[in-house]
Amino acid sequence: MSGPGLNVPPGDPRLPALRRLRPPAFLLLCVGVLDILFCVGVLVAMALGVQMPTGADPSVVQQAQPVTWSLILTILGAVVARALSIWGAWSAFSLRNWGLVVVGAVTAMLPLAPACCMGVPIGAWMLFTLNAPEVRQHFT
Repeated sequence: MSGPGLNVPPGDPRLPALRRLRPPAFLLLCVGVLDILFCVGVLVAMALGVQMPTGADPSVVQQAQPVTWSLILTILGAVVARALSIWGAWSAFSLRNWGLVVVGAVTAMLPLAPACCMGVPIGAWMLFTLNAPEVRQHFT
């Protein structure tokens, strides 16, 4: 079986667990990367003082919002949460550290960045898959 993580032979007993885990783990990885890219883009836009459209009418451009500590802490929290999601996804690919994979799935569901709308169903799918006994028994 090719792909990230463990490559096991066809007769390996871990193969069914890996086949169930790889789709939600890959999507969890994608959500984490997308949110980190968004957060980096927002930080760059704030540093450059880029004016962005706000409100219902995109033709109305308001002044750039002042940088506040709460905004910076929210962005840093989102980066840390999504880094945990990425780390958890990589652990799921290797069938290691079940607790970290659970933390990664939960942090993907936190509403800190725009991809949380994808992170909620993907994180729930990952948690559902992780709690299956035939998957959980293969974690080291």
